[in-house]
Amino acid sequence: MTTFTNGIDLKRGLPLTLRTYGASDYATMEPQRGKKEPDFTEHGVWGIDSIGDLYACDWWFQQAETDVGIREFLRLCRQWTPTRWWNEGGIIDKAIKPAIRKEMRAKNCFVHLVPMPSLQDKTVKLQSFHSRATMGSVWFPMGPTWAEHVIDQLVKFPGGRWDDAADVCGLIGRGLDQMFDPRPKLAETRAQLVPFTAKWLEWRDDYDKPKVRYF
Repeated sequence: MTTFTNGIDLKRGLPLTLRTYGASDYATMEPQRGKKEPDFTEHGVWGIDSIGDLYACDWWFQQAETDVGIREFLRLCRQWTPTRWWNEGGIIDKAIKPAIRKEMRAKNCFVHLVPMPSLQDKTVKLQSFHSRATMGSVWFPMGPTWAEHVIDQLVKFPGGRWDDAADVCGLIGRGLDQMFDPRPKLAETRAQLVPFTAKWLEWRDDYDKPKVRYF
């Protein structure tokens, strides 16, 4: 049994202090009768606790049209209030981003969307997430069908028929690695010099230049 030092949300079975984030992999084609079976659109909600462990909080996946995927994305955002949400950049991002922003305004539901650079090598995409899992810092809930769905893809990757859930895991790993510090940096201040004083006469511009350190 794992003990959480910061307390547990009994309703969700998760640490109370989680910071939530999300990632999406949108289908590359709409499901149409008589044509090739489309990919799944998948949305994953993740949480980071105070020691950096990653928790799978919620998930949605379906072979659905774009408007359905966007509606479910907004539902998860309202429920979990994530700080950031990542998705694959490139053609798909440019195609769906206007529709997502339009629905955000209509539903008065906003989240910071961040497109990630598109990578062809799926193994490289998953490296960061794989490293976290190898260290034992990735957690899935026991019981939900969606958790079994995600884990099944990860176990079969890269040889399984489907890899959309694995792509979402790759996005969350890469996004968290590249996430900038959200805390505002303090503005640098420079000493005020009074003209013709001793400090003013002794001042040299190179005082503000960084010193080189050797090791």
